[in-house]
Amino acid sequence: MMKRSLWIILGVLALLALTTTVAWAGCHGTPHYVGGLAGAAEAPSGQQDEGQADALWVTLAPLLAIATSIERVLEMIWERWEKTGTWPNPTGEPNHSAPDYVMKKKQRSHWLGTALAVGAVGLTNMRFFRLLGFEVLFSAPNLQLFDAGIGGILDDFTVGTLIDWLLTAGIIGWGGTELTHSIIEGLVKGRSLWKEMREVESGEKSIMDAQFFNDYVAPKLEKRGVSVAMLRQTFQTLNGIGVPVDQFIGSMATGTVDDFLDQLGAQAETAGASQAVRTLLEGVPPETAMEIPNVLNLLTPDLRQRFLGA
Repeated sequence: MMKRSLWIILGVLALLALTTTVAWAGCHGTPHYVGGLAGAAEAPSGQQDEGQADALWVTLAPLLAIATSIERVLEMIWERWEKTGTWPNPTGEPNHSAPDYVMKKKQRSHWLGTALAVGAVGLTNMRFFRLLGFEVLFSAPNLQLFDAGIGGILDDFTVGTLIDWLLTAGIIGWGGTELTHSIIEGLVKGRSLWKEMREVESGEKSIMDAQFFNDYVAPKLEKRGVSVAMLRQTFQTLNGIGVPVDQFIGSMATGTVDDFLDQLGAQAETAGASQAVRTLLEGVPPETAMEIPNVLNLLTPDLRQRFLGA
C-alpha cells in the first residue's frame, strides 16, 4: 500500500512539474500571453484567435493539474481511512454508503481539498485571476500587506493577492477537477465567441462604410465634376512623387490651386503630377473646387486611405 501511495504522489508531482514548465514556457517563450497577448498583431486573424485560445489552455493547465492531484490525494486518504487495520483509522469504516457518513465525507473532502489547494497555490503562485490577466479588487500597491522578498506569492503581497489565492483554492477545493475544467473550457469558448462577435461587427461596419462612400460621398464628388476614379489616380500619382495629398487638398480649400500647380510644373520630376491635377479639375469652377475638401472631410483618414488610396 505504501509503495502504491508513493508512486501516486511521485506521478502527481511529475505531472504538476511538467504542466507548470510547459505553461511558463508557453507564456514567456512565445509572443502570446493571456493577459497581454503581445505580438498577436503580426499573425493572421484566424491564427491569432487559435493562438490565444491555446495560450489560455496552456497557462491554466497547472490549475487543472493541481485539481487532479488533490482529487487523487483525497482518494488515497479516504481509501486508507475506510480500510480496516491501516493508519490513521485501524477500525475502518463498516458502512461506506450510510447517508450520514457520505455527507460527512463530502463536507470533509471539500474542506480538506481547499486546505490542500491553499498550500498548492501558495507554493506555485498559480492564482486563477492573475493568470487570466485580471486585476482583482484591492490589488493596488498602496494596499500591500508585506513583501517577503523570497519570490512567489509572498512578494508584493496585497489584499487582492489574498482574495485571488482564496478564490482559486475555493474553486479547486469545492469544485474539483470537473468544475475547474468547466471554468477553463468556458473561458476559452467565451473568448472565442467574443472574437467572433467582434469580427461580425467589423464586417458589418465595413459594409456600412462602403455604402456611405458609394451612396453619399461619391455622388457629391461626381456632382461637383470630380471623377472618383480620377481622384484616386491623382492621389496615387502625388503619393508616388512624395507630394502630400493634404497639400493639394489644402490648396483647393484656400483657392490657391494655380500656385500649387505652378510649383509642381516648375520641376521636371513633378510635371506629370501637375498635368494629372489639371486633368482632374478640368471644367471645375474655382468656387466648386473649394467645396471638394469639405466633401473629403466627411471621410476619416482610414476611409480615405481605403477608398481613395491616400
